[in-house]
Amino acid sequence: MFKSGYISIIGKPNVGKSTLLNKLLGEKIAITSKKPQTTRTNICGILTGKDYQLIFFDTPGIHKANKTLNKVMTSKIQRAIKDSDAVVFVTDEKGTIDEEVLAYFKMMKDIPSILVINKIELFQDEKEIKETEEKFLSYFPFKYVQKTSLIKNEGITELLSKIIEIVPSGPQYYPPEQITTETERFIISELIREKLIEKLKHEIPYSIAVQIEDIKYRQERDVYYIKAVIFVEKESQKMIVIGENGKMLKEIGTMARKSIEAFLNCRVFLELWVKIKHKWTKKEEWIKKLIHQRF
Repeated sequence: MFKSGYISIIGKPNVGKSTLLNKLLGEKIAITSKKPQTTRTNICGILTGKDYQLIFFDTPGIHKANKTLNKVMTSKIQRAIKDSDAVVFVTDEKGTIDEEVLAYFKMMKDIPSILVINKIELFQDEKEIKETEEKFLSYFPFKYVQKTSLIKNEGITELLSKIIEIVPSGPQYYPPEQITTETERFIISELIREKLIEKLKHEIPYSIAVQIEDIKYRQERDVYYIKAVIFVEKESQKMIVIGENGKMLKEIGTMARKSIEAFLNCRVFLELWVKIKHKWTKKEEWIKKLIHQRF
């Protein structure tokens, strides 16, 4: 009997959702960062085994949505849950059950769900882990609870077994070798954004978007030529991204190129430009174009 289903990975910011997706797949599909709200849209990852196919959606972190950008992000979480056959809810030692979380528990009603208590290496003892488990179970009837330490690769195999158990019987939707529905362009733009987040501080990363303007593969040289534009909202942000004498942009470009080469398994020539798009995070049209770009 073949099993398949759509599984949403949800939870508050910085609990390890994107890292969990990458660990389950054994491939880097979603970018990760210590900064909250790194994930802006649903990222699809596909894991196919002998008798199962799991289609995961890594989602933005659950948070209070006051701004246009945040409202678009939270709508993605709601859509993922609505389309899910199962939900994996990830929390950590800082996990709290506030009104935002309770609202999503209501949406998860009648959907088989697993509670993942991540970062167990940071808990004081088993008693503290058990208290977290009991707290969440008092609010929602999770079918299973799984403890994980992604940094130590603990609990991942056990979690996978539980996910396979709760998804329904179904067909194989995608070829076994396919690991995502995301385009090359989208993943490359995210890899560039990841390095921007790593290098830049304060609020600037939240005003940044990356768009791939051109990508060409030259077979005779076995190299990809990629042109990408980094959008910011202000002139001051542009100057910070570029840095003195272009130093910051050069460092970001070097880091991004190495990640893209690892992803494409090929040499890359990366050209980065920085442009201003005033108040793009407040305009839904530009949010859809720059964040939810699908080519």
